[in-house]
Amino acid sequence: MRVQTWHYLFPPLPPVAMLIAVAIGLLLSHFFPFSLVLGAPIWAALPLGLAVGLLAAAKWAFHRHHTTLDPLQMPSALVTTGIYRYTRNPMYLALVLIIAAAGLYFNALWCWGMIPAFMAYLSATFIPAEEARLSRQWPDDFDAYAARVRRWL
Repeated sequence: MRVQTWHYLFPPLPPVAMLIAVAIGLLLSHFFPFSLVLGAPIWAALPLGLAVGLLAAAKWAFHRHHTTLDPLQMPSALVTTGIYRYTRNPMYLALVLIIAAAGLYFNALWCWGMIPAFMAYLSATFIPAEEARLSRQWPDDFDAYAARVRRWL
């Protein structure tokens, strides 16, 4: 499966897409507010803390295998241990949790509505490109890993 270059052009990286999702959620909440209160802003600490933990665990797993964190670079190792035993995309899952935290902190229900759109964007662009690259580099190992570990949770 060949992923076209334009999939990488806008936005250029998933963190930028996450910031755009939060910004759209905040703008929609400003112009089309809900009277529903999601909770106290302090509740944002839970998903934010989970996101930081996922990012640290993913970075540690990549560090242990001496491979790159950059999704546009060719990895030198297939990482299937640590947090990668439970999810194939812990860093993207962390970005989802950051969007959820922003929704709680700013009481912006629209941010929560942006989560499925953000996940669909990643599932249609970056994830297939990364998985195709991994499958080409480690065909048997990656296919077995993908069959064993879910994409998100």
